[in-house]
Amino acid sequence: MEEYFGRYINVLDAKGRINLPARFRDITGKSMDGEMTFIMTRGTEECIAVFPINEWRRKISELETLVTDGEQRRVLNRRINFYASHQKIDKQGRINIPAELIQYAHLEKDVVVLGAGKRIEIWNPAELDKYLQRAESHYQKLSGFLDF
Repeated sequence: MEEYFGRYINVLDAKGRINLPARFRDITGKSMDGEMTFIMTRGTEECIAVFPINEWRRKISELETLVTDGEQRRVLNRRINFYASHQKIDKQGRINIPAELIQYAHLEKDVVVLGAGKRIEIWNPAELDKYLQRAESHYQKLSGFLDF
């Protein structure tokens, strides 16, 4: 599977849908039922994390392997799955965002759809700007690992 990258400004409609960028739809494989299925949940920061179904399954399996303590694994599983939601792309390329996730991420009319490796993130543009400013010094420290 290819990775998602880039950022796109999009509009959240009155029904809580956005048009998923065509570039992201093009690299997302269809599930067994022939549709593009994603899992949406709360991101670690105040954004929405969107995973293709196969990547979601891989992440859950990885969690089972990495977190060996039963209580810790249950806490993580419950938190992650409590907010998780199956969403499919409609024929117009739109994906629905549940109201509780819209509220969590402080989404308004304009949103940023961000490719973040093996997942997609949906951000309020102002919240993303604040996050990027807070993370800049940390990024500078880590940038030594990059060869750009």
